[in-house]
Amino acid sequence: PTQPQLTKWQRRGCVKMDEKTCTRNNERENFNWEKHLMLYEYLISPQNFTHVLMLDADAALVKHSLDILGNIAKDMEKRNLDVFLTSEDWLLNGENRINGGFLMTRNSEWSQHLFQDTFRAHVVGPGGLRRWRIGIEHQECSSNEQICLNDIMSGSNKELVKGHMSLESGVIYNRGGCTVKHCGEPITDPKMEALGMKDERLQVLHFMGG
Repeated sequence: PTQPQLTKWQRRGCVKMDEKTCTRNNERENFNWEKHLMLYEYLISPQNFTHVLMLDADAALVKHSLDILGNIAKDMEKRNLDVFLTSEDWLLNGENRINGGFLMTRNSEWSQHLFQDTFRAHVVGPGGLRRWRIGIEHQECSSNEQICLNDIMSGSNKELVKGHMSLESGVIYNRGGCTVKHCGEPITDPKMEALGMKDERLQVLHFMGG
């Protein structure tokens, strides 16, 4: 990961902690922020990748009869999308909540700028990044990367990103792994648990949490 792991604003919030404790307390969120830095670095790579996928290690493509990623790439091209995001709509009240475990981006100047901006906003912290390359102003990202993307898509700057980003169904592309047995919290469709892996809608399963 990026060294030093702690940002200046995180250090300021750890006045009564030693460096090791402060690092440990911020480790999960900081490691997740590395996803955005990694996306940016792949997008600007001289290898000129057309698309970059961010898939958590505890997620899997489970419908092998389909070219899942190829189909998403074609859909993004058709709709001129830069970033394909997935929701937690398999959970009650999760329809508009982004989950960062599955994210696909098309290589464009806009997507390069987005992930450079979000990581910079994380480094800046409270008070927000004054000017973003994608046109946003005074947007703060002092929590995790999922909340940052949610704020961008649903906040006061949502019109600036409209058409560039799309939030798609987690029931299809990022479903919680608990649905193949039993979930501890309410889900939107009991058929997910009844059908398990046989649910025709299911393409990506994500054993998130922990």
